[in-house]
Amino acid sequence: MYKAIKGMKDILPDEVSKWQFIEDEARKIFKNFNYKEIRTPILEFTSLFKRGVGENTDIVEKEMYTFDDKNGKSLSLRPEGTASVVRAFIQAKAYNLSPINKYYYIGEMYRHERPQKGRYRAFHQMGVEMFGAASAASDFEIIKLIQSLLSAFKIDDYKFYINSIGCKECRPNYKNELIKFLTPLKEELCHNCQKRVDTNPLRVLDCKSKSCQVVVKDAPIITDFLCDSCSTHHNDLVNLLEDSNVNYIIDPRIVRGLDYYVKTTFEVKVMNSDLGAQNTILGGGRYNGLVKELGGPDIEAIGFGIGLERVILSLDENINNDNFLDYSVISLGKNSLKTSLKVVNKLRELGFKVDMDYRAGSMKSQMRWANKQNSKKVIIIGENELEKKIYIEKDMQNSTQKEKNLSDLL
Repeated sequence: MYKAIKGMKDILPDEVSKWQFIEDEARKIFKNFNYKEIRTPILEFTSLFKRGVGENTDIVEKEMYTFDDKNGKSLSLRPEGTASVVRAFIQAKAYNLSPINKYYYIGEMYRHERPQKGRYRAFHQMGVEMFGAASAASDFEIIKLIQSLLSAFKIDDYKFYINSIGCKECRPNYKNELIKFLTPLKEELCHNCQKRVDTNPLRVLDCKSKSCQVVVKDAPIITDFLCDSCSTHHNDLVNLLEDSNVNYIIDPRIVRGLDYYVKTTFEVKVMNSDLGAQNTILGGGRYNGLVKELGGPDIEAIGFGIGLERVILSLDENINNDNFLDYSVISLGKNSLKTSLKVVNKLRELGFKVDMDYRAGSMKSQMRWANKQNSKKVIIIGENELEKKIYIEKDMQNSTQKEKNLSDLL
């Protein structure tokens, strides 16, 4: 018997209604904020992610699904959405069409990491990217969009963490100070972070290992090293958030794991959910140099990604449970089948969710089937009903039934 690949999960019909709810609500919000959908291939040249995500990130070093095609070209399944969207933005020269371009995407991503609750090797991500806006006001819009999304998903018990990680001008000074701080404490760090001290020291700050969290508790704070431009941008954003009564927490440990981030970074953690320690459902920030790095003009950008599996685990259990039928039609006898099919099709044309048990079993078995379909009402048409030109409508919610005129129904 074949089984799904480890870390790759089927989404069965009973679960799909929640996924559709999330996607439908999100599309409404994106439309209101004037974001347009973009769809990119799941396969890209490996070099795109090495340059865009960063060679010293865990994603590129350990997690990508990479292989050579028949022409010897190295390809990878996309591990995140931003690099592909930037590549498409540059390739289409969309910057010539409009000074500001706002996109959203919904799609499947792939990372070869240890599967755990809310984290799979094939996972789904939704995100937005805004190109061409440099001001703190665009950061503010992104944060308001995220608030609108979480409100639409009916997720209200969350915390919004923000930080500034500086830019190419001021971050090197901070990295040097951080390396000085971490080097004598290297042996106290986890195995991964011992390597990160020299290659990507900022990643040590957001490591989930308890030993690393103890070490970085007294580490230098990045906001103390910001240049005038980064400091002004950060203060402008904070003032906008304060003016709009947005709840946020400034956390100097929010650095994100990808090399392309500059200035504003943020994360959202859900407090009461089934996620446990893995309760970060959303993260993002500003990446002003990435478009130029991947071969385009020097254009500012900001965006975020949200993990849909984690959102699903954060939803109310009964939210948008539409696994029901408005009507089940029960046909009893050969002569009633044609009439029953006409009724089914007529009700569907009128916009109702309708089905029937095409096995045409006994009354008892068809009623059992209707119950399993969570039918609100059942229409019964048998030989006796045909002769009397009536049908029986049974209300499954209050267990009442009535005889009604068949010609009115048809």
